[in-house]
Amino acid sequence: MNDFLSNSRQNKSDLSLRKLSCELIWKVNFSEPLSSVFLSFDSKDAVAVSRRGEISVINASEGKIIRSTDLKVPLICAFIDNSTREIFAFGSNSVSRIASDGVKLWHKIIQTPIITGALSKINNSFVICYEGNKIVIADYNAVPKYKGVIDSKGPVSSIYAPELSNNFTVVTAAGDVFFINAYGNVLWQFCINDKLNSVSMSRDGRIIFAGSSDNKVLCLHSEQKVLFNYELKSPVICTDISEDGKYFAVGCSDGYIYILDSNGNTVFYDRPLSCVSKIYLSDGAEQILTLSDSNLISMYKICERKTLEDKSKDFAGFIELDSNVNFKTESSNGADGLNNNNNNDNSNNNGFEKFIEL
Repeated sequence: MNDFLSNSRQNKSDLSLRKLSCELIWKVNFSEPLSSVFLSFDSKDAVAVSRRGEISVINASEGKIIRSTDLKVPLICAFIDNSTREIFAFGSNSVSRIASDGVKLWHKIIQTPIITGALSKINNSFVICYEGNKIVIADYNAVPKYKGVIDSKGPVSSIYAPELSNNFTVVTAAGDVFFINAYGNVLWQFCINDKLNSVSMSRDGRIIFAGSSDNKVLCLHSEQKVLFNYELKSPVICTDISEDGKYFAVGCSDGYIYILDSNGNTVFYDRPLSCVSKIYLSDGAEQILTLSDSNLISMYKICERKTLEDKSKDFAGFIELDSNVNFKTESSNGADGLNNNNNNDNSNNNGFEKFIEL
């Protein structure tokens, strides 16, 4: 089922200074459960992946399915290259490359179970994370360039490769953040006492934003700075950063969606869904793409809150959002609001001691 609601495009401005609402633009309800969705870096296409193995490319402006390819293997996630429009799909034991017309270029069977993957457009390569925290970096023809292991007490839970940076980030359930270059070298490691399960980065790779099942979000700078760390009301499932790096999105297990500005202040939040498993922000945080209830993909537009008169003239679905809500901060628990693995460490240097130079 596809529903499209026509809405005008908003002007780019400071969201935090305005009373905001979130209007539904379109939604696509799939008949089969989805394992993931990905919004292309140019926000033109959304790639939906079913657990059974079907890949659907959706026009992100209209919510129309452009094409579908059925690989007939269990899939975890898929990513699209902005330039070639090729898709790289990661299954539980396979990796596939699909041309822009839907033709399968190659399909590789992997013996070791795959946890997740990422596509690095700038490096013309992809990254696979296996069980046992093994990582492989390979080029677009599936020729390995690096093989190694992430040294963490917990399994890899998420990975992100930004559009315009050679570096990528891996997080683990043990609370480790690894900042890695294109050759597989760990540039630095950050440790926190939270079960991290999601990570995203700004387009230039300088900002890292992670969420945890311990109800927290963590924002780091690539120059080894802690920007902010907050506690929410429920476990974080997914995170994203707008491509300009100015806004941060959080999806939680209870269906709440949060949007923060670059200072960590809440722009708005609401509970439009029962559970959010994926969330993406367009450039300037003009639109939000979500995957919820395992099979529903929705695109929302962030806009000015409507008056009662405006609402009576507009039949488009809307969700009122509160722009005056603040997160609960953990600043009372430490100098930068972060839990430290060493209980007797009382340093006040914005978390620099938690970075490990490698």
